[in-house]
Amino acid sequence: MRRNEEKRTNATLPPAPTHPPTGPATRTATALFVLLLVALTSAGSVLAKDPPTARGPVLPLIVARGTTLMNAETWQPFEVRGVNYLRPTMLKSETCPDLRFDLNSECPWDREAITADMEHLQARGVNTIRVFLNYYAFGGGRADHPRYDIETPLDRLEELITIANQHHIYVIPVLLAKYPQDTHFDPEDLWHAMDAHVRPVVERFANHSGILAWDLFNEPDIAGPVDVRCWDWDNREFPLCFNLATQRLLFLNMLRDEVRRMDPHRLLTVSVAFAKSYFRPSDAYYARLADLVDFFSFHYYDNAPYDSGRYAQHWYYGEGFPRDLERSIDELHALSLNKVIVVTEVGFPSNEGNRQLQDVQRDLRTVLQLARNKQVSGIVLWPFQEEPEHLIHDLFW
Repeated sequence: MRRNEEKRTNATLPPAPTHPPTGPATRTATALFVLLLVALTSAGSVLAKDPPTARGPVLPLIVARGTTLMNAETWQPFEVRGVNYLRPTMLKSETCPDLRFDLNSECPWDREAITADMEHLQARGVNTIRVFLNYYAFGGGRADHPRYDIETPLDRLEELITIANQHHIYVIPVLLAKYPQDTHFDPEDLWHAMDAHVRPVVERFANHSGILAWDLFNEPDIAGPVDVRCWDWDNREFPLCFNLATQRLLFLNMLRDEVRRMDPHRLLTVSVAFAKSYFRPSDAYYARLADLVDFFSFHYYDNAPYDSGRYAQHWYYGEGFPRDLERSIDELHALSLNKVIVVTEVGFPSNEGNRQLQDVQRDLRTVLQLARNKQVSGIVLWPFQEEPEHLIHDLFW
């Protein structure tokens, strides 16, 4: 996630480690890990009806049938008309950049404000919100805070899902948001992340039909926190990038299998920064990311960042909007995997030096029409414009 505003039987985990994490895997160590994975894993699939757990309002399960999302009760197509929900509208990004689920006094939990937001979103045709689950808020902070209790954020997340569902809005939770990305993708790290963060969340909300899908990791293909030369993990000019891509793909494969085991009827995806990351690097050791997910989800932000320098060649395709977006979709369809596509982040800033608000609204209409023409199952807006009437306007009516 990079922003201008801050901008197959199911596998089990390896035994709990008895020594500290060892840092980035070498190619040899990674190859050994691959052998373990091959012995333990194979592709899973979802797409069956599942009686939801009775908690709050019950929305119909959403499933994938070929390239279409479907309502499993009516068997009518379901189009994602979504917004990335970062915070209540009344709170400002300077003091509250994202939801803290009642763990930060600068981002107070406000049920009434959230309810008002869901009312406004529903009135503007929104049927899905995507919500980031901060790794440190949901389990990762327990090592540094002896009095930390994960039940508080879990209760607040359930409250948010309930409020959204009451307004006929599905939720896509993003696991491992803000997960440390420097040296934390070895098998030992996966064990710790599963134990601290993933299991408590997924087990709490397994079989909840108001959750449209689990987004397992946000933009793993951006390895800038490790080395800026690996902003795109397919940068072959720098060997480290391929090693990072391979290591992360193995991590995601094991993560996928564990979440599938805990919640076997929920759709799973991994939202990538670049659609091409589903099939590149083409010679990854074990599997393409495209083979690990139930549906494709990727992000599109026009030509930004404009100051990307030598990395411009790695940022989309250099053809501009809307052609770069169209090509991204075409390349996913060309994989012939017969999978749903959703654009889970798309937006255009309207502050000084960027588009005028009316131009943003025009271009978002172009995005939605292009998505529909290309058999994409929906879009999720990034809230560069914080007021729903400015961000959404009449897009989903």
